[in-house]
Amino acid sequence: MRVRRIVGAAGVALTLVGAVAGCTRNTGVDASGPKVRADAGAISTDPADSRGPAKPIQGAVRGGTLYSVQESDFENLDPQQIYVNKSIAVGQLFSRTLTMFRRDPATNKDLLVGDLATDTGTDVDHDGRTWRYTLKTGLKYEDGSAITAADVAYGVARSFSPNIADGPHYIQQWLTGRSDYNAAYKGPYDGGAALPPGVTVSGRTITFHLKQPEPDFPFAASMGTTTPLPRSRDAKPSALADHPFSTGPYKVQTYQREHQLVLVRNKYWDPRTDPVRHDYVDRYVVEIGPSPVEQTNRLIADNGDDRDAVQVDAVAPELIGAVLRNKDLTSRELSGYLDYVKYLNINTSRVTDVAERRAVNYAMDKAGYLQAAGGAPVGDIASTIQSPTTIGWSKYDAYPTAGGHGDVAKAKKLLAGRTPKLVLAYANTPDGQKGATKVQQSLARAGFRIVLKPVDDANYLTILGRRDNPYDLYVSAWASDWPSGSTIIPPQFDGSALAATGNNSRTYLNEKGVDDRIHAIEKEPAATAAGDWMRLDRQIMTDYAPLVPLYYEKNLSLFGSHVHGLIQGGAPRYYDAWLSR
Repeated sequence: MRVRRIVGAAGVALTLVGAVAGCTRNTGVDASGPKVRADAGAISTDPADSRGPAKPIQGAVRGGTLYSVQESDFENLDPQQIYVNKSIAVGQLFSRTLTMFRRDPATNKDLLVGDLATDTGTDVDHDGRTWRYTLKTGLKYEDGSAITAADVAYGVARSFSPNIADGPHYIQQWLTGRSDYNAAYKGPYDGGAALPPGVTVSGRTITFHLKQPEPDFPFAASMGTTTPLPRSRDAKPSALADHPFSTGPYKVQTYQREHQLVLVRNKYWDPRTDPVRHDYVDRYVVEIGPSPVEQTNRLIADNGDDRDAVQVDAVAPELIGAVLRNKDLTSRELSGYLDYVKYLNINTSRVTDVAERRAVNYAMDKAGYLQAAGGAPVGDIASTIQSPTTIGWSKYDAYPTAGGHGDVAKAKKLLAGRTPKLVLAYANTPDGQKGATKVQQSLARAGFRIVLKPVDDANYLTILGRRDNPYDLYVSAWASDWPSGSTIIPPQFDGSALAATGNNSRTYLNEKGVDDRIHAIEKEPAATAAGDWMRLDRQIMTDYAPLVPLYYEKNLSLFGSHVHGLIQGGAPRYYDAWLSR
């Protein structure tokens, strides 16, 4: 499994959805952390949830242009290759998939519903191996032609191509039963079949025959892999990276790379088929180039078109204090949980003593680390492996300390007079250096001797992914591809999946009991698995202490005074915003 990749230097996932504004103002570190789940939801089992149109948002009006401002360009707009948060956010304006998350304004929690499909899928044999979807009637592309089940199958087929490999890989691997799915099928190009292995089509119905049970398939069906495309529109696949063929409420009008993207209404989108999206604004204009400092200063000033704008990147760290002190900005702050958790990983293949790893957990000054990173606006102190945005999340703390500042006495007791020498690798950036120093200072209080080793930022994760890397400790973050423990626990703790290089695991935990439990939970229905992933989360931390959860990442950004209906969450989407005058 792959973790969804981070957006830009700040690593921010922006979520703008139509609901009552839910901004919060933070002025200090919350040592206790979150009390309840942030925005986790469930998979709908009622087909009525998947029927359009989406419920109207109280007070919303139509018209106007919503501007968004971001520093870097989109990596790709080809739906099958979209796998970066800001691309996902804008992609959901012009791209529809079999399933989709819908925010419930009453609970502020996400519910997976059918988007192109009439429901979230039928588990044909009740074993998670065969999933059937029926497309709604009245679905059309931007040219008015009908969307078919065969087009969905072709979209999946093209995702197998080695030249279209930047998107998610879940469905391709599940259909072939192998990580090197290209060896079985290389896509529909150069004479390849239009249907990928394991996929059958009959009329409006598409069926996926998987090699093993995958109860989370409805979640994976919400990703760009299932975006439909007629084969006739794929004559030049590279063209889709700049001008995708729209199935959503908006379509690309113009796109000047490194400068501007303009989306306008797609007149053939039928809201009666869409239970999620609205098309309140006339146009979306994305401005590319301004730095986070420029974005923040412009949104603070709130002049001209910036009154109709949204900041995509987070408030610049050096301006967080000024923003929080300005009471006039309180109503224009967008703050909430992302689906990332920051960890201090312990390489268990090198630090083999569990008592020593528990001592690291007790000694770490999480509150001080978070304060150095920017304080409460960027996160809440963590105690769990999974994020509060995960379905089934519940709070526990295997290593509680007063105010999150550590318990040096307990750490020293566990070390029993020893002074272990540990090598801490860090990304050689100002932030990396600052964080490493804080870790060093925290652990030194208990007697640890921490040796700091800078690593080139561009190669940092690659080096950590080597099983024989020469480091004991290192900081990294993890985000789920959908709000399930299945995209958090297995990729990080399944020892049977460890390889020489390219590992997602940073702790290299290799415990048969954990592996067996992971493989058992992976076969369970999603509703049952949610609680079991959380119980395994606690067991891993309690029994093995392979990492220190540092903080649950949050976003703080600004929007203009004319923009309404925004809340922050872990899954990016911003198709329900509306403007006032």
